[in-house]
Amino acid sequence: MRRAYQKATLRDVAEVAGVSTSTASRVLNGGDLNVSEKLTARVRAVAESLGYASNQAARALRGQRTAVVLLASDPRTASIAAIAAGMEAAGRERGVLVSIAAAGRDAAAHRSALGVLRGLRPRALIVTSASFADVPSEQILPELERFRADGCSVVFIGEHDTPFPAVRFDDVELGRTVGRYMGGLGRRRPAILTCANHPAVESRQQGFLEGLLEQGFESGSVSVEHCEISRDGGRRAARRLAAADPRPDFVLAGNDVLAIGAMNEFRRLGIAVPQEIAVSGIDDIPLARDVAPPLTTVTLPFADAGRAALEMALATEPAQDVVLPGRLVTRTSTLADGITLR
Repeated sequence: MRRAYQKATLRDVAEVAGVSTSTASRVLNGGDLNVSEKLTARVRAVAESLGYASNQAARALRGQRTAVVLLASDPRTASIAAIAAGMEAAGRERGVLVSIAAAGRDAAAHRSALGVLRGLRPRALIVTSASFADVPSEQILPELERFRADGCSVVFIGEHDTPFPAVRFDDVELGRTVGRYMGGLGRRRPAILTCANHPAVESRQQGFLEGLLEQGFESGSVSVEHCEISRDGGRRAARRLAAADPRPDFVLAGNDVLAIGAMNEFRRLGIAVPQEIAVSGIDDIPLARDVAPPLTTVTLPFADAGRAALEMALATEPAQDVVLPGRLVTRTSTLADGITLR
């Protein structure tokens, strides 16, 4: 019998589970799984009870890549955390290790991060398009092509302008949905908070305008404020809108962070939301439900996006883009007193 202080081996797992060593290896080391779900569950349960851990480094040296890396400019955001959770859940099922890397903001930081990651020889690289919002794609594309040449698949999450496959949200349609809703509230002075060079937010801006036009607004009647994607950016834009004459009576923000920053500033200035200005966002980050008033927004399936991106990255056949839908959630930030929240 193996002594308690000895490290469990693959042979130990196979013996206790009652399977061959090769079968245990296929289950635990990410090989081709022609193994039943019941047997797979038994082998993994035994491995966990024995404290068995596969040697990822040795497998990488043998060319058996098992790591999938999610590259994001800021891994601390709620949307990235949800994407990572979806990837990690799918990775456990597929026997791959999921990790997150921060890319930084400028082109030099991106190239440095990509160079380090390529040296680790991951099986796949999944990139959030927002991480490249401030970086011209032509400055990064050669680095990404090197990953593909090394046998590493590359998949994007979000809008982008590279030849790689992606899991996307139809940001124009999301914006159009919000535009139709906000344009139907009976208010007449719209404003949009947006950000140049941010593919998703720019697409949402286009959708906002299309939705408002469908509700009878003219494009010249819409005030467009450009700002950085941050709560401070939303606050500064809100100050400019508050000083306008006439002041807008509803605001469509390109994401929840901008919307929350704007609402905080309106409150500081004594402008009531939604009585004087209605505000909407997109993304449905957790904070959107907890701010006062709770934010009308579009909920996006970020965890599903992470799962879909990982499956796409591990596919043996060339992948086609996947488009995931969003869902409008109406909350108090756009509803005046006396209107029932649905």
